[in-house]
Amino acid sequence: MTYSFQKLPQLIDQRGLLPSRGSYTRRNTSLKNCVRAWHHSLTRKHLPGSNALGFANYHVNTLGWPGPAYALIIEPQNIVNTPQGKRARIVYANDISLRTYHVGNSNDFAIGICVAGDYRTDELDEATKVTIAELQAALVKDGIGNEDKSHHEFSGYSWKQCCVFDYNKTFTFLAHTPVTDIPDVYTVQQGDTLWGIANGDERFTVEDLIKWNDIKDPSRLQVGQKLHFKVPAETASKKASPKVLWVGTVKVAAINVRKGPSVAHPAASQLKKGDEVTVYKEHQNGWLDIGNGQFVSNVKGAYVDKKQSKHPLAGRRVEAIAVAVNFYDTPRWDRPSGQFTRGQGWIVIEQVTTNGSPQYKVKNSRGNIYYITSRKDLVRLL
Repeated sequence: MTYSFQKLPQLIDQRGLLPSRGSYTRRNTSLKNCVRAWHHSLTRKHLPGSNALGFANYHVNTLGWPGPAYALIIEPQNIVNTPQGKRARIVYANDISLRTYHVGNSNDFAIGICVAGDYRTDELDEATKVTIAELQAALVKDGIGNEDKSHHEFSGYSWKQCCVFDYNKTFTFLAHTPVTDIPDVYTVQQGDTLWGIANGDERFTVEDLIKWNDIKDPSRLQVGQKLHFKVPAETASKKASPKVLWVGTVKVAAINVRKGPSVAHPAASQLKKGDEVTVYKEHQNGWLDIGNGQFVSNVKGAYVDKKQSKHPLAGRRVEAIAVAVNFYDTPRWDRPSGQFTRGQGWIVIEQVTTNGSPQYKVKNSRGNIYYITSRKDLVRLL
């Protein structure tokens, strides 16, 4: 049968046309009893690969999944002219009857819908907002799903900072609740990866998870495996910041930051000329590990100039590039004291290590001392 959502003029059907490896199994839950599960991709919406084809390539060729993780993918970078005006394109990627990998143990009753973009820094444009509303209305009309939830509202994911913006204001049909503190121990669910667990969360990184859990092969997580989400108390005092190999600056107009050390991996963000790059490892193929599972190319030294092995941060200004960044009145990662918004900034005193992850110790114009994340996708040094 043909559903109402398939008749939306901005929708294209690419079922069976995107990269795949085998096939997903059919879900046991009836469509009327399913939940519409909303995600955003945490890849900047304008970058190459921030679309259905890019997600399919990553999910299949890097993660080894049968196909893309979502049934429906909204692509803000592809605008369609419809009789009703401009709309973001919708890709029908997997049949809604299939149990795809996107919310772990809830996959059987959750229909995955992804809005491409990293909405810590991206803004939702009108064409995308209208497409979201029209798609949701069509799914309701079709009787597909009986409610809407965002990723963090599913069992086992209440700690996740996804989605990072208030869906209640953007997707008026979703009830948004605050994200809770991260658990001490997390149980791996179907489809989980270290990147997916850590990406978009300022409280820990991929490297943290590897160290805290003594993981030898990050690609071999097992469903049911227990992951420690915090530094064990007996070893917390011994943890040090990851060793910095060297620091450099981008010398070309722009380079993509990718989720792996080759162009086969999707772009997660972009660095511009003059941006600072902290390098933790140089790969033999010329790619640089810049932390938290992110990599940039520097083949033959073409893109990044090595500046120095160590650099003083004192006196530098750091400002938020995300919509909101938490700050703390003591070095910690839970119970934020407040938030500062995009464009606001403070003066760096030094960089410190808190529970194994780096923070900036900063002061404001009144001399008050606070601690913030040093993640380069959330803040930047000026």
